[in-house]
Amino acid sequence: MTVLRCTGKLLKRLRQPAKLPEPEAHTNPLGEWYADIDSWKRQPFVVLLNAATGAVLVLAGNADNLRRLHERALMQFAALCGHLGLQGNGVDAELAGFHAGFAWANTRDRSLLASLNQRKFGIWMGFEHNGYTFADSALLEWDGMFRHPALAAGEGRYRNYHRPLDLIRRHLLPWAEVTPFPAAQP
Repeated sequence: MTVLRCTGKLLKRLRQPAKLPEPEAHTNPLGEWYADIDSWKRQPFVVLLNAATGAVLVLAGNADNLRRLHERALMQFAALCGHLGLQGNGVDAELAGFHAGFAWANTRDRSLLASLNQRKFGIWMGFEHNGYTFADSALLEWDGMFRHPALAAGEGRYRNYHRPLDLIRRHLLPWAEVTPFPAAQP
């Protein structure tokens, strides 16, 4: 099961109480996701942001899609991983977490909410000026930049910023799954 921390606006659209009990610990490799709902030209869309990697999913937010939000998230995550060539036990475990459904929870990290709002604005601008689809918007965000105080500083000029795709690879494709070089024959 995947923990989905929703803003008050999204909880209201999902017909969930404003104050939810704290869910059990997550079982998926990427951990918690944050979500909010917005609209573009009167069409609602939901943005999911992974707390550990900054990966983004962009999904339709009408009533029918909200009822099947975990299925839509599973399909888009699987499609993005397939497009980027990510496969393995970590990806399968994350997909299993989506398949098990969401454990709804309240948000608790203001830094992630700020990142979520920045992503929503960028997505909205992509819809408005470039005609991006939901999947296009999500894919572009995976190749963008993400900053969170809990992440270790990297190297170089932009040491506090990380690419979500690199973080996803680090979480979902651990070294144990990489085939080692064959031993040299004497």
